[in-house]
Amino acid sequence: MDIGLFMVPYRLPETNLQDGFDWDMQVIRWADEFGFSEVWVGEHSTPRWEPVPSPELYLAAAIQQTRKIKLATGANVPANHNPVALAHRLMQLDHMSRGRLIVGVGAGAVRHDLEIHGTTAPQEMMVEAVKILRAVWTTEGPFQYEGKYWTVDIPAYEEGNSGPYLKPYQNPHPPLAMAGLSPNSSTLKQAGIAGCLPMSFAINRDYLAGHWYKYVEGAESAGRTPDRNEWRVAHTVFVADTDEEAMEFALQGGLGRTYREWTFPSYQRSGMLSLLAPELDEHDPDTLSLEYFAENHWLIGSPDTVIQKLERDIEVSGGFGTVIAFTFDYLDQPEAYRRNLELLGTEVLPRIEDIKHDTEPFSALHVPGALAR
Repeated sequence: MDIGLFMVPYRLPETNLQDGFDWDMQVIRWADEFGFSEVWVGEHSTPRWEPVPSPELYLAAAIQQTRKIKLATGANVPANHNPVALAHRLMQLDHMSRGRLIVGVGAGAVRHDLEIHGTTAPQEMMVEAVKILRAVWTTEGPFQYEGKYWTVDIPAYEEGNSGPYLKPYQNPHPPLAMAGLSPNSSTLKQAGIAGCLPMSFAINRDYLAGHWYKYVEGAESAGRTPDRNEWRVAHTVFVADTDEEAMEFALQGGLGRTYREWTFPSYQRSGMLSLLAPELDEHDPDTLSLEYFAENHWLIGSPDTVIQKLERDIEVSGGFGTVIAFTFDYLDQPEAYRRNLELLGTEVLPRIEDIKHDTEPFSALHVPGALAR
């Protein structure tokens, strides 16, 4: 089992974009130093709290500052792009990283992002765009594609012009991943159909088993064998030397501010607040306290406490291969955040890295007691 990072990235409003970029690069360098397996960078064009329109540019910068960590777009929204152009940018990035690239794709969940790009059917367009990405990466010789949203005409190799010629560094192409959030995520079912790596946003652990079921359902329909070791689960995490320190740094720092000022209000505006904790009354502000989520839903605490909470998630979900920790803006407390990553890499990771889940038949959903293995 591995640990990675998910860099949305959350950016406090008072942090300017340049300082925020420098902070994110420092976090990626720490993750590489402490043995994290991968870092995912999101794509958002309009939210001030999540200001990265091009994860490829972020990752291109990170290539020069890291040695081993895999670099993942998390996720490109292919419906907002010309998929042929996106395929070529990602191929170039695959070569620049010498095969460290993972390509996450998603339908896009930010309404204004979709509006400014003129995207009218994000889910359908994502599925069609993924077909085009794969065709560009793997098809030898000329080909044509006529879809509902795009038409592609790739010419034959022309000697005088020496092109088109580019293919990915990885064979047959970089791993593709799709992420799901809602309890019955259609995107995760599509990920199983398409043979993409699955990622779940662990906004509520009770949804995780259902996420795996939808992925298995899609994989089964396409004759694929799902592997829990490929499943990523993105989580809210903060580790400190003691439980008290972890709660203080999390709730009074950038993590807490992000949830209070951005995440909770965003979910409330979109009518999705109840997804975070269905057992609570979303209209009662007292029940939606950060302390409740830190104690009951998030991986907050000392290494021992985080291991115990992670074991609970593995038990409920049946097991997954990588826990992906969301990153937060801690420019005012850099040492606390560095220590958080250090403890994840040097105290938590050694105690979970030997966990490996057996490839299972389609009907199997649970692997109890995974941490005891």
